[in-house]
Amino acid sequence: MLSFIENIGQKTINIVKSVYEASSFVSELILHVFYPKSYNPAMIMVLVKQIYFTAIGILPVFVFMAVLFGSGVIGAIISLALKYNLQSQIGSIIVTFSIDEFAPFFTALLISLRSSTAVNTEIAVMKVNKELNTLKKYNINLIDYLFVPRIISGIVSVTSLSALFAIIMIASGFVFSFFYMGLDFWTYKNLIFESVEIKDIVVLVLKGMAFGFVTMVIPIYSGLNAFNSYTAIPISVLNGMVKLFIAIFFIEVLSLMLQLM
Repeated sequence: MLSFIENIGQKTINIVKSVYEASSFVSELILHVFYPKSYNPAMIMVLVKQIYFTAIGILPVFVFMAVLFGSGVIGAIISLALKYNLQSQIGSIIVTFSIDEFAPFFTALLISLRSSTAVNTEIAVMKVNKELNTLKKYNINLIDYLFVPRIISGIVSVTSLSALFAIIMIASGFVFSFFYMGLDFWTYKNLIFESVEIKDIVVLVLKGMAFGFVTMVIPIYSGLNAFNSYTAIPISVLNGMVKLFIAIFFIEVLSLMLQLM
């Protein structure tokens, strides 16, 4: 009985310690993001390369996926709207689903699968190879040089690509509306513009920023906590991705709850 209580106490201490360390790390990162001296020429160079890798390099595949999945989802929405006689609500349904929900969520998943795994692996390999210690010996700030550029690129990339995904979905909505309902371009355009509210844009931006932040912070932190062994690298990536997907779903659920309040 005593050993059981000790185990519970030790696990509780470990959990509290982990939460404290993670919170301290995230707080320090946020401070450096808004710290002007963090933006030196070396950091900006890394930031530009990271944005290119995260957002520009993925564009062909991203557009293809957006057209493929976006068109399918919008087609299903319009079909259901016609089935349940919701023709008058099609504009608001398309806007709400595309801008508020599907676009940022799906974009975060794509970025996670492509860029977050790469960042997690990169940081873990650098730790195992003692490269992080080498950078410290040369008085290079790891947060400014390695972490902040990736975090900013994640925020910028997810937010901008979410907007692009929403535009592609709405454009797909016109194609299906034309064939299913016979709507011309100007009628569809007015239907969408009348349905878009400032709230929808705010939700898209805030969710894009939140998703972009966690898609980089969690892999970075997971890579830093990798054990000093090459066999620990895949374990670090796996643990990081599991935590990242949990965080993404948590943000999505929290967003839905706040919008329903």
